[in-house]
Amino acid sequence: MKHLVSTIGLTLVAAATAGCASTRPLIQPAVPTGTAVLSMAHPLQMPVHPDRHASSMAAGASKRSGLLYAGDWATNDVYVYDYPSGKQVGTLTGFDAPYGMCVDAQGDIYIGNFYDKTLVEYAHGGKRPLKTYSVVEQPIGCSVDAKGDVSATSFNPGEVIVFAGGDPSKGTTYAGPCEFAWTMGYDDKGDLVGVGEESTGAFVACALLAGSKSIVVLSGCCTGPMQIDFAGGTMWDGKYLAIGNQEFNGEFESGVYQATISGTTLTVYGQTVLTDSCFSNYTDVNPFIVGKKNTPVNRRQSKVILGSNLWCNDAGSGGGIKLWHYPAGGPPFKHLPNSLGEPYGAAVSFAKK
Repeated sequence: MKHLVSTIGLTLVAAATAGCASTRPLIQPAVPTGTAVLSMAHPLQMPVHPDRHASSMAAGASKRSGLLYAGDWATNDVYVYDYPSGKQVGTLTGFDAPYGMCVDAQGDIYIGNFYDKTLVEYAHGGKRPLKTYSVVEQPIGCSVDAKGDVSATSFNPGEVIVFAGGDPSKGTTYAGPCEFAWTMGYDDKGDLVGVGEESTGAFVACALLAGSKSIVVLSGCCTGPMQIDFAGGTMWDGKYLAIGNQEFNGEFESGVYQATISGTTLTVYGQTVLTDSCFSNYTDVNPFIVGKKNTPVNRRQSKVILGSNLWCNDAGSGGGIKLWHYPAGGPPFKHLPNSLGEPYGAAVSFAKK
């Protein structure tokens, strides 16, 4: 499979180039022949050093109902905006490649620090870390269930570590059949589900079912009704598990399947495809699904999905966060901050009422 190796900043590498780094490059989706591409919505290979200026937050930020957090690899900072207006209210610093994000029931935000191998927790609107979790290599994303268990998924090796009750000292690591794994997400029953890639290159859905002590493989993925051409993250949408595919229908578009678990079987109920106009209708989005409440306690299907379309960077049309209708999908209906260089992760936190 073709892959890309990206260095610091905006280095472009031809799609067919084979990587010769001392560590194995990450598997990347195929790219149209002859296209020079900035890295897509996937972790990069060359570490950059965190920006050490102080974090800042506007007065009253913690009282704002919704906050949008967006990580930027160009600066190694996380920018905080009022949601949904897009007005900037703060900046969190000290990261080394901020990537996947998640929220808990009370609105704390968890930010995966990809090269620092940590997951950092902040209060809604807070500027100082509450907790720092040491995780398995390359934390690509996280999820929190309704009872407060915190999980962080490692891309390589494909493992997940679960911190019982959100206690950084109570981490248990679970390994599955995946050499590479994308973010595992909790459903409303406490099942932890994700899709990864076996050593053979085949995609497989794995789950740490509620109460279980080992990862099992789920049927119903990744051919047939749930065709995974290049895996993406998984998260709860308020009604279903939204399981990502970064090459939906074999095209260069991001999307998700809506599914539930019965026993060890996934059943698909719908699908969402995200389109855009900035680059040949291509989308490469690490999406976050926004509900009325924070993810673990959301019990109604969400109406908005957001993220950055990294193809837009290549087209020169900005690296902001876009909003799509959910589960309808289609083109974005709103474009928020346009000043981000390499935005790889975003999340929305709601203040606890």
